[in-house]
Amino acid sequence: MSTDAGAVGLEQFEERMVFYQRQALLGSMLGTVVHEYNNLLNTALNRTELAAGADNAAYREKCLGIAIAHMQKMDRLTRFLADVAHGDETPPQACVVADLVYAALASTARPLEKDQIELELRIPADLRVLAQPLLFEQVMLNLVLNARNALNGRRGSLSITARRDGAMAIVDVCDDGPGIAADVLNGVVNPFLASDARSQPGDWCAVGLGLNACRTIAQRHGASIQASANDGPGCTFRLRWPGA
Repeated sequence: MSTDAGAVGLEQFEERMVFYQRQALLGSMLGTVVHEYNNLLNTALNRTELAAGADNAAYREKCLGIAIAHMQKMDRLTRFLADVAHGDETPPQACVVADLVYAALASTARPLEKDQIELELRIPADLRVLAQPLLFEQVMLNLVLNARNALNGRRGSLSITARRDGAMAIVDVCDDGPGIAADVLNGVVNPFLASDARSQPGDWCAVGLGLNACRTIAQRHGASIQASANDGPGCTFRLRWPGA
């Protein structure tokens, strides 16, 4: 009788631990999702405003289509958060990297060329990763926005290159902005990116929610992200992501 009671007690304890771990994960994801909502909402609002002022029916329809697509992504993010809360997330699937990069670039509220940023893409058409597509797209969007912010409105370049490395896909996002000091990279940015996203809920304050989103999503997929200084100006963020 005591053995049965002990078994029941252990089972309840394990269930409670799983529940608490899920709630901790949900908390760490909440700030990330709010940040991603803001990214998507900015573009949806921008395109809606353009549509409202457009005389050309075809252009108005195009803007509204983009706005609707971004609101649909917001809906999928909501569903993802609900799935995390209930422990029934959709498993990763094989995704074409180039398609998700193009989708991320289309999600920017302001085209890069309007900020005089020259874009270069070198991504094999057949390169695939195991990911939840919307989340991988959000990582790429954050890294693109991060690079644009680094260039700070001045003329510059942004390159996104990708390749296969054994079982992993390597994606580099490189800008030629002012860069990040070595002591900040090695003492703040990379230690932050390597740390457990659930360990210190407020540690994102050191680098912002954008990189926190990248870190959290990458870790959930068994991926990693690291920053390095370029030989010339600027900085490179490298994703190592399980290939498909």
